[in-house]
Amino acid sequence: MKKFSFLLFALAACACTQQEGNITGNVASQLWAPVSSAEVSVQGTNVKTKTNVAGDFTINAKVGDTLVVSLAGYTTAKVAVGEAPLSVTLNYTLKTVVVNDDKTITFSYSAPDAKSVQVCGNFFELENGTFGEGVAQMKKNSEGIWTYTTVPTKSELYRYEFIIDGNYTVDAASPYTIRDGEVLRNVFVVPGEVGDLTMVQDVPHGTVSKVWYPTSLGYERRMSVYTPYGYEKNSTKKYPVLYLLHGGGGDENEWLNLGRAAEIMDNLIASGKTVPMIVVMPNGHPNMTAAPGENSLGYAEAKNSRRYNTLSANTYEATFGDVINFVDQTYRTMPDRAHRAIAGLSMGGGHTCVISANYPDKFGYVGLFSAAVGNYANGTSEMTKDFDAKLAKLFSYNPMYWIAIGDEDFLYQANKSFREKLDAAGYKYQYTESDCGHVWKNWRHYLTDYSQLLFK
Repeated sequence: MKKFSFLLFALAACACTQQEGNITGNVASQLWAPVSSAEVSVQGTNVKTKTNVAGDFTINAKVGDTLVVSLAGYTTAKVAVGEAPLSVTLNYTLKTVVVNDDKTITFSYSAPDAKSVQVCGNFFELENGTFGEGVAQMKKNSEGIWTYTTVPTKSELYRYEFIIDGNYTVDAASPYTIRDGEVLRNVFVVPGEVGDLTMVQDVPHGTVSKVWYPTSLGYERRMSVYTPYGYEKNSTKKYPVLYLLHGGGGDENEWLNLGRAAEIMDNLIASGKTVPMIVVMPNGHPNMTAAPGENSLGYAEAKNSRRYNTLSANTYEATFGDVINFVDQTYRTMPDRAHRAIAGLSMGGGHTCVISANYPDKFGYVGLFSAAVGNYANGTSEMTKDFDAKLAKLFSYNPMYWIAIGDEDFLYQANKSFREKLDAAGYKYQYTESDCGHVWKNWRHYLTDYSQLLFK
């Protein structure tokens, strides 16, 4: 009864207010969010007001008047005044990211009341001429639109975020987001050969499956598996396999999301540059059954999904046979070292180094992408014990051993020391040094280059 009485009181108060000439209402966007600082005016008069932070307004008008609601970056709306409080929707039309013909990028953001708006991402030209991380202050015009235009960029998949008065936010008007570890980031593409390779093109497409498999740890874990176009149509054809491992902040989705592995493989296979192959992307955290929010922990803090349990060092490498055995038993593979490759980035590169040395007869191709490698002189587990002897055994099989790293990568010196070890032993390997640091731009390029060398 108290709630009902309060409602009657509120309606009566509202009706009374309207009779006095004050009209109330609320303005929201198609994003289901309040629109603040929108101008509300009575058509044909000088009467106007603005919405508050909750999108609410009060204006001196009467039933039958027409209100005009406008804000830069949104469509203008007109609404007739009736007896009830008004509810107005403004559609957001501002394009927050525009790639211009000269490959400059213009960012725009509507925030009339903000004191500072910054855009950050990995599209800034650095002093050495490469493109990488940076932050830029945007400028506000008289309508409250903040803008910033870059210098001409290179074709690539880039990410961006906005910082509003010191608070990080994604672009809610753009659906093109990627989860990077525990955070969400917006992405866009500057077209061209490199950028186009990461996008879905009009070519035959493979299939991506999320597969649960049994492990010797006593619980099931999940991997992502890419099968090339035609796999389902031919029930007898067998395929080589690439095991593709992620970095420390990732999971079984990372190579698909940030790495764009499925798109890259589709486009390379369609162009004849890469042979059709199965790509297996396991989860590299043995504590973690699957990606955050997609495992039995539900929506627990994302970091907890990989840290809820403690296992001994090199558990992942020691149980990697679970992955190989399941794949060979489940898919039409060519189960020999000549048709089996492994590669990984950062932590996954360290995993690749240790796994390949411990299973020397399993992999004919080994790829280290900005790998977290060590000298393993004093092995702390069975997997790193007598590591030099294990390396000798591996290289006796003459694998195609491929190492790549950026010249600004924080793991550059570790990789240099590892290569010096290989050089001292006389082991043959291929080496690629690129610009930039520990970034996805490099790893997508490495996958592109490495995959074209496999199984030929």
